[in-house]
Amino acid sequence: MREMFSMDYKELCCKIIDNHDGLVYVTDMETNEVIFANKKLLQVIGKNKAEVFGKPCYQALQDKECPCEFCTNSILSENKYYDWEIFREDMQRYFVLHDKLLILGDRKFRVEVGTDITDQVLEKREIKNKLNMEKTLIKCIDTLNHENDVNKAINELLKIVGETYDGDRAYIFERCESDNTVSNTYEWCKKEIVQQLDSLQKVPFSYFDMWIERFSNHKSRIIYSLKKELDHDSEEYKILGPQNIDSLVAAPLFNNGSLIGFIGVDNPSVEYLHYGLLEQITSFIVNDLQKRLLIEKLQVLSYRDSLTGVCNRTSYIKYLNELKDNSYSTLGVIFIDINGLKKANDSKGHAYGDQMIVRISGLLKKTFAEKVFRIGGDEFVVICTGMMREEFMCREQTLRAFAEQNAEINFSLGAVWTDEEISVEKLIAVADKAMYDAKRDYYQKYLHCDESL
Repeated sequence: MREMFSMDYKELCCKIIDNHDGLVYVTDMETNEVIFANKKLLQVIGKNKAEVFGKPCYQALQDKECPCEFCTNSILSENKYYDWEIFREDMQRYFVLHDKLLILGDRKFRVEVGTDITDQVLEKREIKNKLNMEKTLIKCIDTLNHENDVNKAINELLKIVGETYDGDRAYIFERCESDNTVSNTYEWCKKEIVQQLDSLQKVPFSYFDMWIERFSNHKSRIIYSLKKELDHDSEEYKILGPQNIDSLVAAPLFNNGSLIGFIGVDNPSVEYLHYGLLEQITSFIVNDLQKRLLIEKLQVLSYRDSLTGVCNRTSYIKYLNELKDNSYSTLGVIFIDINGLKKANDSKGHAYGDQMIVRISGLLKKTFAEKVFRIGGDEFVVICTGMMREEFMCREQTLRAFAEQNAEINFSLGAVWTDEEISVEKLIAVADKAMYDAKRDYYQKYLHCDESL
């Protein structure tokens, strides 16, 4: 029995190695010829013995015409294995390899045992990505929470997102429900990438059918290869193609169940296409977008008269300061004071007086597309820059005609126009005086009383 076992020992060893779950091969180090490769290795590389045995290892195993640049023959020893890892791009697999020098007589052999570690590598990478995503998510949240300037906070967030995804651009598009368009409102770009924000305004959302379908189901839109996946005649391709986009990932932004826009990254690194960070930060972005809209609304309200909708005194003062810092070819000013507003309020009630104010403000807005300000209870100012004299006088006469034809809703008017260099304050003072002169004449002519009444 012992003698029989001795006779079959070599065959037994070969069978054990041949059926080993690892990838095993042996080469002659002088010729690089493969003298043995087990079943598992042949299965993985998709070749048979005839295609491998007797062939140079670099040709049989790596499909190269010359020895591999990463060959370890020169550093192998008999005493220990040399351990290293490699990524086979043609297989998209990771392997850990154990190489050793084997000397039999005067011949040297290379023995390599490999193990496919792709699953372990991807698992580690996934864990690492999750940890990185959590850190990045916290960084994004901190950025939005600690920066008082909403626009600055969102731009900084896009920088974090773009760099994390190793993308060319990171951006936010906001949707306008009234015309179902989307506009690029925020954008971050790498230094060498051309900005696209200005050219991506009021884009019909209907051009992005695939996006809408995905977004409606609360899913991201991922394009792996623009040229391969999209119809080159489609509106989507015509918009994305000129931007040098090859791939992208975009996640929807919802507020109270309504799609209000999306955040995206162009040309992200392939490993980050399914990273998931965008989906994690959408709710925080929406909160800041809504905060910005609220601030804008409050700003509008702070500069608007609540009764008439025209600019208020705060806006008037701000605009005067802006005019001081700008040059203009012509300047026209109209001062208006409603006649008899106090009497109307006392005799017919404040609701009637409010109607008078609203009606006159409407006339001013209709007659002048320029700046109309309500600076007091019964006072309005219109400021026109760059308007020719004839046009200004024509519109002024429209106002005077209304005042003459409406006894119940009447006003006094002072107007001045110039194409000379003069301070805004001086021109306004001239118009103000002209209005008070007109008001005095009105009371003396029609009411036979003092203008102070």
